[in-house]
Amino acid sequence: MATRRQPLLFPILVGSFAIAFAITVLVGWSIIFSKYYVVATDNQVADLGVGYWVLLAGGCVFLALVIAALVLFLVSNIRQALYVRRQDTFVDSVTHELKSPLASLRLALDTMEMRELTPAHRARFLSMMDRDVDRLQAFIEHVLEAGRLEHGRRQFVSEPVSVPAIVDQVLDVLRKRHDLPDAAISLDMQLTEQCESMFTDPMALDIIVLNLIDNAIKYSHGKPEVTLSLREEPGPQLVIEVADKGAGIPEDQLKKVFRRFHRVEGEGVRHVPGTGLGLYVVRFLVQHLGGKIDAHSDGVGHGALFRVRLPIKQGSPDQ
Repeated sequence: MATRRQPLLFPILVGSFAIAFAITVLVGWSIIFSKYYVVATDNQVADLGVGYWVLLAGGCVFLALVIAALVLFLVSNIRQALYVRRQDTFVDSVTHELKSPLASLRLALDTMEMRELTPAHRARFLSMMDRDVDRLQAFIEHVLEAGRLEHGRRQFVSEPVSVPAIVDQVLDVLRKRHDLPDAAISLDMQLTEQCESMFTDPMALDIIVLNLIDNAIKYSHGKPEVTLSLREEPGPQLVIEVADKGAGIPEDQLKKVFRRFHRVEGEGVRHVPGTGLGLYVVRFLVQHLGGKIDAHSDGVGHGALFRVRLPIKQGSPDQ
């Protein structure tokens, strides 16, 4: 049974009321105290000593601290509620991501056991099962990688890497995983010799490119049209751009997409499979490699572009 999500309106209203009440008490108490002071002195301002002003100032400071504590408490509760909600969404996504390929595998196995299939049909079922296993393996590795990063157990290395070789490998994997024609992913590679072979973490670079393109494919409408561009810019640095013509990203979510468990909300993306970990993992890896990543979109329905900038290191790290 799904957990019933608590609405955010109630803690917001309670917190706002508590803050408003504290402010009212602060202002009202100050006014009453001041009026009492004037009345007590027959409407003449007299010097009743430093104690009066110390008491008034102390009361104001105390109530100000109460208001600050209430604000912090309210913000903390809202953040916690949003985090729990994202975790619930993550659990739902994990369940769906595991059930779909498993159900497909079970159906294929049952069909192969109950019927005599021609070699062509058997090969077709085996190919389908292979894609489902690859999808499961990629999903599990995805979740495990996020866990390793979160707990600091990810071991990074730096070694010579052939960028074109990694790109070709990633494109082959994704075309097979999503059963796409070669034209679905366009490649524009303009690399110099020093950029084609650079020192970096090969696994991290592979995950970065794969996750960005996989994300672009999943959020594309109809037939995916994804463009992968790689070039060198002064620095020197490797610039990786992945653009699509899919669902797009609302302006207020361009920075939020890199948060853990965050899923883009809006029309056309409600039923897109995912866990909200892909871009979180990408951002973590890019930052660890000394680079930067940003997202651009003209809004919902206008596609998106992700740009990664990685420093190009030559020679052994020990040199």
